[in-house]
Amino acid sequence: MKHGKNPTKAQKRIIAYYKLDPADWMVSKATDKQLCLVHRYTDKIRWIDMVRIEEPRKVKATKYA
Repeated sequence: MKHGKNPTKAQKRIIAYYKLDPADWMVSKATDKQLCLVHRYTDKIRWIDMVRIEEPRKVKATKYA
């Protein structure tokens, strides 16, 4: 079995979307549509679909006179 790597920030958001703890999962394979995750301690393999997660827009602070 291929060893996993630490997930990126974007991949951590996707893992958290599926209510999984990103600290417990490593990314073994990443395609355009799916992520192959390997659990750090149990070596369980799980495939999840990629989800587009939009970040909230940053609002600039304005001063009112």
